[in-house]
Amino acid sequence: MENKTETFVKLIDQAVETAEQMRQQQQVQQPGSGQQERLNSVINALQSIKTNAQSGKLEPSGGNLTLGLAREVADWIEPLDSPLLKAVGEIEQYYQKHL
Repeated sequence: MENKTETFVKLIDQAVETAEQMRQQQQVQQPGSGQQERLNSVINALQSIKTNAQSGKLEPSGGNLTLGLAREVADWIEPLDSPLLKAVGEIEQYYQKHL
């Protein structure tokens, strides 16, 4: 059985993969758009959170703290039912409930 950190890291990896796919689409469809920079920022944040979680340096949520990912992505993502917003929402929920 997986431990909580392994499950959390898998959720992060899925979100990174989704963001990278979106970034590749943006490069083809709208090169030079600001959304590419935002996607890069989200990918970097996810990778930083993953590193902190794996090293035991991620601050526990205690059921109160959030990572701020869903709010940040919701501010610019279109449409709001985007797979990336869903993925970061799952990360936030897991963090609050299990870490």
